[in-house]
Amino acid sequence: MKVRKYNSIKLKLMVIYISVVLIVMALSGTFMLRQVREMEEERARERLRGFAVRVYNTIVLPNDRARFIDAPEWETMQSEYEIEVILMSELGVGIAPVGFVGARSNDRAISWAMSGQEGFSVGRVGMDLNNIEAEWLSFAMPVDHADGRFIINARMKTDDMNANLFELTRILILTVLVALVIIPIAWYFLADTLTRPIVAMSRHARAVAGGDLTKQIPVHSGDEIGVLANSVNFMTNEISQHLEQQKKQDEMRKEFVANVSHELRTPLTSIRTYTETLIDGALEDPKTAMAFLEIIDEEARRMSTLVTDLLELSRLDNKQASLELDIVDLLGLIRISIRQCQVLAEQTNQVIQLAGTEDACFILANAPRINQVISNILSNSIKYSPKGSTIHVSVESDENRHQVSIRDEGMGVPEEDLSRIFDRFYRVDKARSRALGGTGLGLAIAKEIMEAHGGTIHAASTPGIGTTMVLRFKREEGGVGV
Repeated sequence: MKVRKYNSIKLKLMVIYISVVLIVMALSGTFMLRQVREMEEERARERLRGFAVRVYNTIVLPNDRARFIDAPEWETMQSEYEIEVILMSELGVGIAPVGFVGARSNDRAISWAMSGQEGFSVGRVGMDLNNIEAEWLSFAMPVDHADGRFIINARMKTDDMNANLFELTRILILTVLVALVIIPIAWYFLADTLTRPIVAMSRHARAVAGGDLTKQIPVHSGDEIGVLANSVNFMTNEISQHLEQQKKQDEMRKEFVANVSHELRTPLTSIRTYTETLIDGALEDPKTAMAFLEIIDEEARRMSTLVTDLLELSRLDNKQASLELDIVDLLGLIRISIRQCQVLAEQTNQVIQLAGTEDACFILANAPRINQVISNILSNSIKYSPKGSTIHVSVESDENRHQVSIRDEGMGVPEEDLSRIFDRFYRVDKARSRALGGTGLGLAIAKEIMEAHGGTIHAASTPGIGTTMVLRFKREEGGVGV
């Protein structure tokens, strides 16, 4: 599914970012203009108040009321700093200088002064000395004199302040316009660093959906997106391993079914062949009939053993096998297994030697199952070793575990076969194994039992010298032994 450009995350991020920047710039610009205006107004107020104090000190305080109107200082003051000063009566009527005699004003600053307080106003419209209407910044203060109370009103036009504010507004607007050009370009490349891994993950997800599990997302950062990319890569690897394992299991299952079919087909074919021969007239010869019946019995027993082993494996696979665990003496179990296999060893003039510790070696186990494992390995060692050879059994212990080693002097296992001897139905020498009555499941069952006990089993072998099977058990303290 192709993502439309106008519906991409990159475009959405750009729109959001630009919108946020514009909103922040608008709010900050408004706040800045407000602060600058307040600063300008406060500065104007201080200037006007200072000018009003100067008028009081140079005109009002040294003169009487009659001299206010023609004081010589008026001429220089009215032209200085473009500030106009009006001296008013306490009723707000102009009394000096000449141009403002009789003037009245509804300025809020003058109203405050008439009430006895300093006042300041902004934006009041009034006439200047040339009868031109203007907008004013006005300050008025009441002053006391020997001839009564008067009001000094100092005012200046807002033109300079408005010009400064307009220039600042123009600069802010130009800044916003420049930002509208620069920010999208800068954000385009910045957003690309954010969206590139997301796009890569999207492509990766489509590849995984299509069955391609070999690709990995390149990770260039340790941020949240990098962590997510690593997690996706890890998940893909896990899926790939799971599928690979599933594939192997499917192949093993097919091989297992084929092996079971083959193992059952051979004795069934023999039974059917000899049975048909008996039906066709071999029963007439008692000696031949007895020989055929013995073969049929042997093949039936072989099938029975195979089915029993298959059922055993199935129960172990499904955790259905009974494993009532007790603390038992491993050394005692080994001695029992040796006694059980002694008869088989004596038939071929073989000897089983036990070496190692004489102290009890306690493990948490199901005694019959561990006996089954040890007996299976001992019987294999006897079967695949030459007559007159010795089977060496040794036990070693440390603070964590007990280790049992069973070494024979047989033909050994080639290195390429060693990793598969625990596979089901796998035989190194297939013809000899069948001749000795093996089903190819003994070591597979032994491995399942050991793993069910939390132990391990592995093999080491040198062709022509012999094979060593090593069993490891977790050590337990105390117990009653076997």
